[in-house]
Amino acid sequence: MSKNDPDSQFDRFLDEWSRRDFLRGMGGALAFSAFLAGGVELLEACGGNSTQSNTQNAVRGGHIVEGVISDIGNVNPIFINDTASATVGYLAYARMLTVDANTGNLMPDLATAVPKVDSDQVSYKVTLKDNIKWSDGQPITADDVVYTFQLMYDPQYKAVTSRYRSQLEQHLASVTAVDQKTVVFKTKGPYAPFIISFINFAILPKHVWSTLQPAAINSSPMNQVPTVVSGAMIPVKWDKGTQYQMKRNDLYYKGKTYLDSYYFKVVADAVQVANQLKTGEIDVGSPDLSQWDSLANVQNLDRRSYVAPSFDYYIQNLDPAKTPKAAIFGDPQVRKALLTALDRKAVAQRVYFGLAAPADSSVSGAQWVHTTPKTQYPFNLAKANQMLDAAGWTKGADGIRAKNGVRMEWELRTNTGNKVRETLITVLADQWKQIGANVTTNPVQFPQLVTQLSQTREFEMILLGISEGLDPDTTQLWSSKSIGGGALNGAAYKNPKVDDLLDQAVVTLDREKRKGLYQQLQEILMEDLPAPLITYPKAVWGISKRVKNWNVGPWNGASPRPWFNTVYVTDGK
Repeated sequence: MSKNDPDSQFDRFLDEWSRRDFLRGMGGALAFSAFLAGGVELLEACGGNSTQSNTQNAVRGGHIVEGVISDIGNVNPIFINDTASATVGYLAYARMLTVDANTGNLMPDLATAVPKVDSDQVSYKVTLKDNIKWSDGQPITADDVVYTFQLMYDPQYKAVTSRYRSQLEQHLASVTAVDQKTVVFKTKGPYAPFIISFINFAILPKHVWSTLQPAAINSSPMNQVPTVVSGAMIPVKWDKGTQYQMKRNDLYYKGKTYLDSYYFKVVADAVQVANQLKTGEIDVGSPDLSQWDSLANVQNLDRRSYVAPSFDYYIQNLDPAKTPKAAIFGDPQVRKALLTALDRKAVAQRVYFGLAAPADSSVSGAQWVHTTPKTQYPFNLAKANQMLDAAGWTKGADGIRAKNGVRMEWELRTNTGNKVRETLITVLADQWKQIGANVTTNPVQFPQLVTQLSQTREFEMILLGISEGLDPDTTQLWSSKSIGGGALNGAAYKNPKVDDLLDQAVVTLDREKRKGLYQQLQEILMEDLPAPLITYPKAVWGISKRVKNWNVGPWNGASPRPWFNTVYVTDGK
């Protein structure tokens, strides 16, 4: 295929793909134009505009079923690193602060107000509301707040493998209960993300968790089904791989929810989410993008879509201790050639059915620090081949490149159930075949994939999505301190300049200076390409018309959902 004929091979593949099983049974869907805790960053399995809640005619009772394509992993807020777990976890545990769905503005939750840093630039005082209780009737106090943070930074709890430990050990000096309602945080120096990323945090009940030894906290069944909570809903039962059941928390500080119960139902894939929205088997969910058009005329459904602060990207394992394929990805010319060989515009239009934009940086366009770096990689197969030739990767008789005895072949994984991503890895493999790479594809269960990325790091390449947090701090993604331990630098990317910029940015309180540091970071990441972004997808929802006040928006599709206590079903069933 020549540079001047960019669509022919891609169209050939998409036509062949559509003749296979993906588009079968989709009701004639047509393509059309319409992935938190912490600065980043919940891994997304998922693949409107919020309205104000109106409870004037609200009906009490009943239930809703939310359809999802991934089961939970760990709903304990100090461990959560994926959106499925966050959805359940933040219905169970209230935060000190919460967030407006559309603006991203912080609002009080368990706290009486959004705190401000004191004149010393390191002290923050949080006052808890009166008469807030755990679901067992015990009061929620400042001691609970202190204990929750101790689990994440205090040396006596070093055995607790929270993904926030490295950041808090570096930046948090102390957490002190002044009295039962007042907590004072002190950072070691100015730390810009602290309010958004950490005071905006859910709290654990000390009287429950402190009965465990630190190492036992990591493996406690309460990480999946907590017994004492503070949020709108109380966990009841987890049928692993099938559904998660929750019931109304009668002691929730905002008042009892209108709903009696909530079910988090795991279905085979996002196409089935759409199908079950049509049949009424589920009430709300994010359907496959291919199904968006087919939902337009379903009488019992409303549709909602919005530009989400998220991106889809592929992570190359750069760690030779974890995979011999690091010999391939460790070559920066290979990384640049791989991105140059991808027609991201066509991918956004054809694979995402027009419900995405091609990515141009290392953060989404929704982030206030976003810039388009000078270094870009427009689609050009001829140039990609030339880059690999120049780097000494030569094609063999079978068309597969090799260098120093290492063949250019690897396995590309993504999460099962997200048909867009399952298709995308096949598209990527096909496009990379054109430059002499032999890529096999392997969809796996989402929780397993999250573990491989954030814990064991035993993979070659993974395609996933990230749901960004309110603060632009991306320490969890790109810092050398964020390799393993539940953090998200699965590539094992190490660049001292990047580490330095990340560290500078979080201690810079001047907004414009901070933005400049993140823009420098985006330039370097576009040069290094440890985990290149492919697209910025839109978020889409189908919502049964019997469900009212389901006010998802860009900043709380998964968590938190401060509006959940106002949700009701019109039939009370």
